[in-house]
Amino acid sequence: MDTFKQLSRDLQVVLGGTVLYLIMSFLDWQQVSFGPVSAGVTEWHGVGIVAGLLAIVLLAWEASRLFAIKIELGSLTPGLTSVGLALLLLVFTVITFLSHSAYRHWPEYLGLVLSIAVAVAAVRRARSEGVEMPKNIGSAISAATAAGSSGTRGATGSDPESAHDASSGPSDGTTHDAG
Repeated sequence: MDTFKQLSRDLQVVLGGTVLYLIMSFLDWQQVSFGPVSAGVTEWHGVGIVAGLLAIVLLAWEASRLFAIKIELGSLTPGLTSVGLALLLLVFTVITFLSHSAYRHWPEYLGLVLSIAVAVAAVRRARSEGVEMPKNIGSAISAATAAGSSGTRGATGSDPESAHDASSGPSDGTTHDAG
């Protein structure tokens, strides 16, 4: 227990939150009761399987980092991999939460809160380790999309505005004489 207390607060939240998340995933996320009889479904149904597996992979990844086991994943840094796994856990937990919306039971709410806490702690930990995060993911995606689509529109002629502009002449109101 003393070793756990020596870890950074963010790592404690990531490890402890992921362990608690795994425990919650085996409890009923949806439950119906008829008097003394109740029936329920755990997270391990449908898309929840992916979230549960991501929690296991995140826990194994963080344990390997804790024990200084070097695993090379190309150009990805260990901190960025941790953030990616934690954010994927959050995304799939939200998808599970939204798709399993009938007869919600308390472990589903707690699982969602834990996945949010794990993702926030993983991002904070990565920033403290010096991992550079995109400032605005939305602008980065739109810039990449614009760069990719600007080269193809003119070549294929699929942009209706460019086809209209080319056939209508200059936009300053002057006309060109074909002769």
